[in-house]
Amino acid sequence: MDGQIKQEIIDLTKAMLETFTKEYIKNYTIQLTKKAIKDAKKLPSPYLLDPRPRDHDKSDVFSGYLVKLGAIRKNWLKRHFVVRYDYSIEYYVDDTHSNKKGTINLCGYSVNDDPNKSGLDRILKIAEKMGVDTSSVPKPAQLPPFTVELYHYSRRSYYIQCANEEEFKEWIEIFKTCCRRSYGFKNKDPVHIAAFGIAVRNTRWSLGRWGWFGYGGNENQILSDVILDEIEYDILGRALSKLPNAPWFIRNYLRNKMMTVIEGMVSSAVAPAWTGLNKTVEELRPTVEPRIKNQVDPIIQAQNNIVNRMRESIMSQITPVMEEHVNKHLKKIIGEIRSPIENGFDESLKIWNEKTNAYNGNGSSESFSPYRSYPNSYWTMYPAKDKVSPLYSVIEQYRPIFRDYSSYFVCYDIKESINNMAYDGAYTLEKTVTQDQVDVASAKNQTHSKYQHDVILGTNMQIKFVVREMVKPTLCKIINPLTKPLLSTLSSAIPSAISDFIDINELYNQLIDDILDDSTQVVVDDLN
Repeated sequence: MDGQIKQEIIDLTKAMLETFTKEYIKNYTIQLTKKAIKDAKKLPSPYLLDPRPRDHDKSDVFSGYLVKLGAIRKNWLKRHFVVRYDYSIEYYVDDTHSNKKGTINLCGYSVNDDPNKSGLDRILKIAEKMGVDTSSVPKPAQLPPFTVELYHYSRRSYYIQCANEEEFKEWIEIFKTCCRRSYGFKNKDPVHIAAFGIAVRNTRWSLGRWGWFGYGGNENQILSDVILDEIEYDILGRALSKLPNAPWFIRNYLRNKMMTVIEGMVSSAVAPAWTGLNKTVEELRPTVEPRIKNQVDPIIQAQNNIVNRMRESIMSQITPVMEEHVNKHLKKIIGEIRSPIENGFDESLKIWNEKTNAYNGNGSSESFSPYRSYPNSYWTMYPAKDKVSPLYSVIEQYRPIFRDYSSYFVCYDIKESINNMAYDGAYTLEKTVTQDQVDVASAKNQTHSKYQHDVILGTNMQIKFVVREMVKPTLCKIINPLTKPLLSTLSSAIPSAISDFIDINELYNQLIDDILDDSTQVVVDDLN
């Protein structure tokens, strides 16, 4: 790697960390403000089912024997895998669990059901970046049938073989769930998690990187991944093109050495930066939080005034863009996405009815043990999730019009919402019986009514979610340059006493969401 490329990587890393630092501190304060406002308003949830606490059921989610490829010797070894309640994965020599061999946290990983294809695709993509004739690239050794790849581009990847197709499909879904639900953040404070996510988004937006970006892991890993992603987008192609002209295996070896150096440069910059930033906000909170609580009412009033002025000022610019680029497509989009979402939620209620009618326990907490974990089962929830699957192709067909969204993750989020509602339904029934002391028959009727309500609400919420995910990135690319001067003017008008607690960009972002939601609701009402 020549000196110019190295300096570009250093400069980009430094600039991104500076942007992230500013965004994180600002948004940490904003999230503390949101928390104070929420606590002051104490608005009830629109959903009627009781949300299941994350640690309510600490029983294992799933377990079974699989064959894992070793990291060093590259030999296949049979191991007993256990998915714990927190979606971490432990594997042992056998099912006695007397000899633990390792733990896997899949936060930030992806699951590939055809690792031979995905592996070859990655190699060919690298070869293209290096200017290598792809026809000269040797194919990697073929993995056995029913092998799952748990992939991360900068961490260790895992290759796991299932016994048959049925187990393969089941474990694929289990691993995907672990990717989404396992915890990566070391700091699990909701204020921190929200602020961190917005800071990541805004850091990417500052570089013109709109649209979807999947990430996961601990704070250091996520920051490193975000920076490495930008290096790959902006610098890596030029760096790889400068590698000497040599056979593929030599160039690939040099490429891997270069990536190791780049990852080391980034991680060595990220670690101290995050340690210092984390210490800063920990010291900031005891000082800032009391100030926010003492000024909640003025902050709420100021936010409402700003949003009203913002709406009055920018609607004349947003409305024509909405009419030209969004509204004319909404009726068709909503008409097509509605049925898969609605069918998925309806099917989940049918499953709840079946499992609830089959419960014949005595009403004790212990008697609910098998019942409360039914949403863990892939095959039990499969009919509900499968109803959502056609949504993928529906969303994909709109890519010529709207871009920068992930159809896969949109569908997966909806499936997760359906699964979470099943957990809440099971928990609500158990809570109604064991804590509220309602007889089982009456509790079933009460919970069924709540579930019906939440199915309708959940369907409507997810329709709005899909529209936002599809439309918003493209919409913002058009309207943000138009509205930027107005936002600057409004920001300067915020009273200095509370300016630290109000983020004009987040209020604007929420306003765009509200505008899209309102437009969506109009169409939904017309279709009803």
